[in-house]
Amino acid sequence: MTFTISAPPHKKESITFNKLTLAKIIALMPVVLLSVYLFGLPALGIVIAGILAAVVTEVAIQKAFDQKITIADGSAVLIGLMIAMVVPPEVPLWIPMIGSVFAIGIGKHAFGGIGSYVFNPVLAAWVFLSLAWGSIMAPASYPQTTALSDLVLETGAGVMAGVSPLALLLAGCILILLRYVEWRIPVSFFVTTILLAVLLGDSLSYVILGVVLFGVLFLATDTSTSPVTKNGRVIYGIVCGVLVVVYGHFANYVDATFYGLFLANCVSALIDNNTLPGSYGSETYLQRKYKRILSKVPFKDRLEVLLDD
Repeated sequence: MTFTISAPPHKKESITFNKLTLAKIIALMPVVLLSVYLFGLPALGIVIAGILAAVVTEVAIQKAFDQKITIADGSAVLIGLMIAMVVPPEVPLWIPMIGSVFAIGIGKHAFGGIGSYVFNPVLAAWVFLSLAWGSIMAPASYPQTTALSDLVLETGAGVMAGVSPLALLLAGCILILLRYVEWRIPVSFFVTTILLAVLLGDSLSYVILGVVLFGVLFLATDTSTSPVTKNGRVIYGIVCGVLVVVYGHFANYVDATFYGLFLANCVSALIDNNTLPGSYGSETYLQRKYKRILSKVPFKDRLEVLLDD
C-alpha cells in the first residue's frame, strides 16, 4: 500500500479532473443546442468536426509517443467543443478541424500536456486561425444586446458561443456553486470589464455578450493557464478585464475577449510568482509589497520615522 505524506490541514474533495471536464461539457450543451436551432445543421457539423479532430489528434500523438491513451478524461472532447464555439457558423468544416489539430498538437501536447501548457489551447488555436484565415474567421455580424430577448437568444451572434448570454451565465453560476469553477476570476473579471466600459463610455449592449461571458466563465478559468493563489486570481481577473476593455474600446468586444485573454495568459505565471503566500510567521503579501514600494521612495528613512510617530 502506498501512503501519501503531506502537511496538514487535509481536505478531501470529490472533484476529479474527469468530473470537471464532464461538468463543463454538460454546461455547454444548452449553448450547442441553441446554436443548432439558430444556425441550423451546419452548426452541428462544426461541433462534430471539432470534437472528432481533437480526439483523433490526441490518440495519434499518444500512440506515436507510446503514451497512455487519455481521451476518456474528456479533455480533448472539451477542447474540440470549445473550438467549435469560437468560430463563426459559416466557416467550412476544415476550419474547426485544423483548429482542433493545432489546439491539441501545439497548444496542449507541445507544452507537455494537461497542466503544462502556457496558453489556453482554445485561445491559441483561435489566434492561429484568425491570423491564417482572417477573412474566413471574420464573423458575419457582431452582436448587440438591446433587449431582454437578446440575452436569451442573440440572433446577431457572430460566433456560436454568443447565441445565448443567459444560458452561459446560468451554466457558469451552476459550475461556481458546485465548485467546479473558482469564483474569484469570473467576478473580478466581470466587474472590472463593466466598470471600465462604463468609465470609457462604451455601451453595455456591446459588452454584455455571450462571447464575453464565455470568456469570463469558461476560458479565463482554465486551471492550467490561470493563477493558483487566491490574490493572484483576483489580480488575474482584473488584468483580463483591463485587456479586454482596452481592445474592445478601439475594436469590438468579440475579438477583444479572445485577444485579451490570450495576452493575459502571458502574465499568469508572473502573477502567481508574485502572490505566493509566505511560510508561517513570515511577512504577508501586502507587507512584502509595502516594503518593496517603500524601498523605492526617496527619503524613505525620514518617511518611516514620520509613520512610526
